[in-house]
Amino acid sequence: MYAEEYERTIPLFLIENPSGSVHSLFQNGLNIRMGKRLFFIGTDKNGKLPFGIHLQKEAIQKLLASIQMPAAVHWDEETKQLTFENSHIAISFTKGAPYSNNIHFTEKEISTQYLETFIKILAVEGEKTGLDLDIEQFLLEYLRIQKEKCSTSANEVYRLMEVLSSQDISEIDRVIRYFLGRGRGLTPSGDDHLVGLLAIHAITGICSPLFLQTIQGILQHESVTTDIAREYLLYALKGEFSSTIINILNSLAEKDKQADVESHLSQLLTVGHSSGIDTAFGLLIGLLTMKNWRK
Repeated sequence: MYAEEYERTIPLFLIENPSGSVHSLFQNGLNIRMGKRLFFIGTDKNGKLPFGIHLQKEAIQKLLASIQMPAAVHWDEETKQLTFENSHIAISFTKGAPYSNNIHFTEKEISTQYLETFIKILAVEGEKTGLDLDIEQFLLEYLRIQKEKCSTSANEVYRLMEVLSSQDISEIDRVIRYFLGRGRGLTPSGDDHLVGLLAIHAITGICSPLFLQTIQGILQHESVTTDIAREYLLYALKGEFSSTIINILNSLAEKDKQADVESHLSQLLTVGHSSGIDTAFGLLIGLLTMKNWRK
């Protein structure tokens, strides 16, 4: 069985961490833990992941049928294969194409027309986040500055936007902890909000070093969210994201790409049960913060 594509740094990591185990199984793939990190083996249905090894759907179904948790996993550097305990199937990297999800950095400011695009798609469609926050209502309250009437989750979003440039370490810590692990699913909604926010930071620099250091410290020393959400956040802190997010960022960094932004944002909204909308809301938070930050 051959990998179609894989993130280009994975083979080097596997050389240094050749032994691991199956961490979790899903309909469209599985996660393996090698060393202290997770890697996703599955389809590219939700985009190319920064820790992804992607195969065709038929191959994934065969693989899933042949393994059980917590099967041992081993990397054979000589044959360039991942093997699974008690399974006759191995994944070869020899025919796979390495990829890298790159952001095309630009010094130009993001046009306000893209903020309007986000508002149109997320608010007009009547979308709600996984934390049950009505995005249209949130934006109305935000624009009218009627924050005293807001729900708890909306107020915490306002606090989050404020602490991005704050030096109040205790408030930064409190707000980050409010979102980490909050919500249901493999990647809780609060974590998805933070990933989206960090994506906007990657092209604008809106988050202070103190804010970034605080998230990093919590994730490295405490178990506050799911293993998979932690993995996404650790990559996000390095400016690495799934291709569904990268496509949006690269469009935001250029002028007159409104149709592309709309298309890529609509694609992001199809990811997971609420993961797509939650990540998109994080992007929106970042854009709103950037708009105020530029003033």
